[in-house]
Amino acid sequence: VLSRLTNMDETELMIRFTVLSFSMLGLGAVALSAVTLVGKGNRSFAIITALATVGLGAFMWSALTEGGAIPTALGTIALVMSLWPNRRKPKSEASGL
Repeated sequence: VLSRLTNMDETELMIRFTVLSFSMLGLGAVALSAVTLVGKGNRSFAIITALATVGLGAFMWSALTEGGAIPTALGTIALVMSLWPNRRKPKSEASGL
């Protein structure tokens, strides 16, 4: 593995770093969406982060490398999770008011 990394040129290394960076952004978006799904997170921020991950991943997928499919998939999962309705009831319905 190390010999393959040392034989890469700067462009290939930057593309791999970009895919890795945005994949981590996608994992963060999934985690934020999971917190939002439980009912304690900021839904609008989760949606914005998921949309940004999908957009940047799709750009990487179309312009740079096929590895952009990873952040695109993670962003899509995060977007679906952030748009899914909460499991908890609002406090006014839970207290019987």
